[in-house]
Amino acid sequence: MAAVVVASATARVLPAQSSDAVVQWRAGRALALRGQVDSALRTLEQAGAGARTAGDLATEHATQRGRADLWMLRGCVDSASRILREAVTAAAPGDRSSADALVRLLASQKAVAEARTVLVKAYGDVPSVGRSITRESVTFLQGMAAVELAGGQESAAMATLNSALAVAVRLHEGDMTARREHAVGDITDENAWLLFDLAQLRLTAKSPGIRSPREHARLMSNLATAWPTLDLLPEDGVPITRFADRLVMRAALCAADGSACQAPIVAKGCP
Repeated sequence: MAAVVVASATARVLPAQSSDAVVQWRAGRALALRGQVDSALRTLEQAGAGARTAGDLATEHATQRGRADLWMLRGCVDSASRILREAVTAAAPGDRSSADALVRLLASQKAVAEARTVLVKAYGDVPSVGRSITRESVTFLQGMAAVELAGGQESAAMATLNSALAVAVRLHEGDMTARREHAVGDITDENAWLLFDLAQLRLTAKSPGIRSPREHARLMSNLATAWPTLDLLPEDGVPITRFADRLVMRAALCAADGSACQAPIVAKGCP
C-alpha cells in the first residue's frame, strides 16, 4: 500500500498551468513510479507537447526532467543529457531544477569538471549560496556533494551533506507556519532527499570510516516511515523527479510493509 501512496502523490497547481498537461504529467509520474518506464515516457512526451502548446513552461520542464530520468533508466545517457541541457538553456529565471538534475547525471558519469561548472553557473547569482539559510543553499550543497563523490572525495561529500543538513534544520525551524505539517520525526520536507543521498553514500562508500550498511538500513527505515506523508506534500511548481531514486525508495517502502515491488519494465534501445 505504501508504494501506491507514493505513486499517486498529489501536487499543487503548477504556475501558469495547463490542466490537461498537468493531468498527463501526473499520469506519467504514476506510471514511472509503478516501474512502467516506456509507458511513462510516452505519456510524459504527450504532456510536454501539450504544455508547450499551452505556453506552460513549468510543466514542460517538469516533463523534460522526468523524460531524462526515464532515458537514464533505459541506459540512454546521451538522450538524457541532451534533454536536460535543452531544459537548462530554456529554464525560467530562478528555476535551477534542471541544472540540479544535469549535475547529478554528469556526476553519475564521473564528468566531475563539467558537473562542477554547471553547478557553479546555475547558482552564481545566489548571494552567499551554501552559507545562507535558503533552499538554494541546500540544493547547491547537495549538488556539490554529488560532484565531490564523483571525484572520489567521500569524506568531503559526507561533510558537505552534513552542512546541507544543518542548513535544512535551520530552514525548517524557521518555517513557523508549516513546521508540523511537513515533518515526520526528524525527517522533513527540507532534509528528506539529503538523508536519502546520505543513506546511499553509507551503502556504497569505499572508505571503511564512511561505509556503514547498518546506518544505511537505519536511515532508509526512517525514510520509509516518513515518505508516504512527505511525498504527499504540495509541490512548488518545480517538482523533483529523480525517478530512479524514487524506485529505490519504493523498494524500501515495499520491504517495510512486506509487499513485493515489480521491477521496472524497460525496453531496449536508445534514440
